[in-house]
Amino acid sequence: MTSDLTKETLDEVVNQRRRQQRSLDTRERILQAAFEEFAERGFEGASTRNVAAKAGVQHPLVTYHFKSKEGLWQAVVTTTSFNFGQHFQVHLAGMTEKDEVARLRLLQEQFVRFAAANPNFHWLMSHEGKRDSDRLTWLVEERVRNYFDVMAKLIRAAQKQGRYVEGDPYHLQYLFIGAVTRIFMLSAEVQQVTGRSPFSKKFVDEHVRTCCALFFREPAEGGRPARIAAPRKGKRLTK
Repeated sequence: MTSDLTKETLDEVVNQRRRQQRSLDTRERILQAAFEEFAERGFEGASTRNVAAKAGVQHPLVTYHFKSKEGLWQAVVTTTSFNFGQHFQVHLAGMTEKDEVARLRLLQEQFVRFAAANPNFHWLMSHEGKRDSDRLTWLVEERVRNYFDVMAKLIRAAQKQGRYVEGDPYHLQYLFIGAVTRIFMLSAEVQQVTGRSPFSKKFVDEHVRTCCALFFREPAEGGRPARIAAPRKGKRLTK
């Protein structure tokens, strides 16, 4: 009597796929726990043992999947940066016919909404930006520089039309990021001071309008762009 080789093969395939899915689920739990750990403590203060405990896995599984703390950190940054980029690509799809000001405004508005949904992302970035390190160099070259170059190009185009506050585009983008993110990074304090959750839809919508109003300029009447006058040079006024 011959055995059912087809059934045996199918059973093994099913079991293999289950093992692969369990491995993927474990990896995802570790990444999420590591994201929280690095955002809270920074790279130096983070512990892979804390990550394992938060993920509910044995510590050797962390090193099995990511080799080292630095490997784990790079995986977290790569994943979160990819999600950051995907967030904007989704909203930019189909906007090729729009002008630079419309594209810039959409990107800035969506940055506010991304910041509200992902406060840990900005804690993670702020920890690394405080001091020089090989990790920061890797982060800038692989993830940060291209984003700033794209935004600077759009800001310059908007400035030429008088539709954006004047100044160095890179400096202005850092100012925009600071204005946007700090209120979410200090959410507990904001809640106590204002009595409102900065993560509520109404608050986020208001924050979008407020942050954009600080930087964007509407066209003046008659269709000519409104420009902000530069400070005059000369003698200071005295009483």
